[in-house]
Amino acid sequence: MDLSLIYHKTENFRFYNAHPNGLKVKDCVVRAVCTAFEKDYMETRRELNRAKTELGFDSYKDHDFLRIWLEKLGYETIKFKAHEGKAREKLWEFLDGHKEGTYIVKVRSHISCIKNGELLDTWDCGYLTIYGAWRVK
Repeated sequence: MDLSLIYHKTENFRFYNAHPNGLKVKDCVVRAVCTAFEKDYMETRRELNRAKTELGFDSYKDHDFLRIWLEKLGYETIKFKAHEGKAREKLWEFLDGHKEGTYIVKVRSHISCIKNGELLDTWDCGYLTIYGAWRVK
């Protein structure tokens, strides 16, 4: 099997870890949000914890939390729906069409940040299907 058909190396991927100690832990929501809004990592974590409590969630990693929180802040969700007979859009394809602006993006089991056409993350998730995005700047 040709693995290049499964995994697409994202040309505009740039390694970036917003964690203050450079740790690679399950903190993608915090990393994506603090990167997108250019805020301190720990302050962002505190803000997300306050917001999840106010919105009645047990965790800011909850599937619906980020969407509801960002919409409450006034950011519209860009949805990516399935169409019969057509493959869903991959994150690297979204990058190609969004060279300007800052986006928080949702892919399978992960949240990431795009700034001016660059995928900023601790790993290249560009080959994953995109399910939602929010333009934040």
